[in-house]
Amino acid sequence: MAQDVKSFLGNAITHLAGLTRLDIHTLVGDYKFNKDNQGTPTTLKVDSTDERMCSQVNLITGDITTAMTNKFANEYKDLREYHLIRENQGHEIIKRNIEVLEKILETLNVFQTEYDKSGTPPNE
Repeated sequence: MAQDVKSFLGNAITHLAGLTRLDIHTLVGDYKFNKDNQGTPTTLKVDSTDERMCSQVNLITGDITTAMTNKFANEYKDLREYHLIRENQGHEIIKRNIEVLEKILETLNVFQTEYDKSGTPPNE
């Protein structure tokens, strides 16, 4: 049990260390999908159209960088507003994910404490 918890935490920390940026893209026109190993479309290929608006949120510093094409800047007011809504939703998703991660870590800590006291994994 103790090794499983340590392994889980080690893997989580390793993967979380790389999650420092949230990318938000709004694309207009014909676009393509990236495909997985089986050829199934998975994620949008963000450079597959010339009409796009992109934001990058640094999750450590909170800095936000937004870039847009001239059409987005001059003609696509509604899409700019939509993009802003999506940015705000992204922040809320991150907040909820952090809350869930905290609860998972608290639960693992309780399990570890019980294991350390009894020498038996919980629920066995």
